[in-house]
Amino acid sequence: MPITAEFVISAARIEQVPQGSMPEIALAGRSNVGKSSLINRMLGMSGLARTSNTPGRTQTLNYYRITPDINTGKPFFLVDMPGFGYAAVNHARRAAWGALIEEYVSARESLHGIMHLVDLRHPAQPLDHIMMEWLHDHDVPYLLVGTKADKVAKTKVPQLLLEIAESLHVDPQNTLAFSAQTGLGREQVWNWVVKTCAKKVRREVGR
Repeated sequence: MPITAEFVISAARIEQVPQGSMPEIALAGRSNVGKSSLINRMLGMSGLARTSNTPGRTQTLNYYRITPDINTGKPFFLVDMPGFGYAAVNHARRAAWGALIEEYVSARESLHGIMHLVDLRHPAQPLDHIMMEWLHDHDVPYLLVGTKADKVAKTKVPQLLLEIAESLHVDPQNTLAFSAQTGLGREQVWNWVVKTCAKKVRREVGR
């Protein structure tokens, strides 16, 4: 488990992101899917990432520096990307968020992987399909995380996750269910992040 975790910067433009080659793991998903809650639960630090009942609140790339203990990997960044698809946000703002996300995913050489979060209570949405196409096009390692697993019957969780994975053409082995309330999937998420950060990135960027 990590020994330190701290907020570093909110970047509204790609030029503002931290310099260097420290591995980065980003979180993508629709507004209010639970990205901040996953960060807080994964790190065991409630309040590190600010959660909100107002979808569309995250408008920047929010960087968190994570330093694991000596036995569980080297330091890395968790990057909370703007939630996409919230209709109440004006069109120009949504377009700006989309451009920032696309530029980051396609050009960030230190990006080692992305957790794509989807709400298990709902089918995959059109923007989820677009995000998954980006991940495939840019050869970004990914993990599909079905959030809010505590809000559906336990017996339905595996089938709901499988249905979303099939809809997005995702290998079921690259999926897991997660609950910020109960901690379901926390250890698996952490293990995936550490292993992904340790891998050398061989993807082509900027194409």
